[in-house]
Amino acid sequence: MKINLSEKISEHLSRLESLAIEADSDEDQSYSSRASAMSALSSILVTLTKSQESIISMERMQKIEKVTIETCQKYLTVDQSEAFLQELETLLGEELDDENN
Repeated sequence: MKINLSEKISEHLSRLESLAIEADSDEDQSYSSRASAMSALSSILVTLTKSQESIISMERMQKIEKVTIETCQKYLTVDQSEAFLQELETLLGEELDDENN
């Protein structure tokens, strides 16, 4: 079963917005209930923003990778391209390992 993550997040955000509006406008609700609703809404907005930034970064990296491969194919021999791309992959792997430690 495949889940449409964007759709589920959007549905959840809509429910949270409705609950936050309802809690904020209901005079019988305690301030803690209102604060909880607003906190949940803020939290999901932060998560969505981080997810969007991550997606944009991944799309940008895919474009860089595509252009790098196309440039190698245009200007280098097959052996040179393979050596360059292998070295690039190794160095990027080391950088990412350093970043995660």
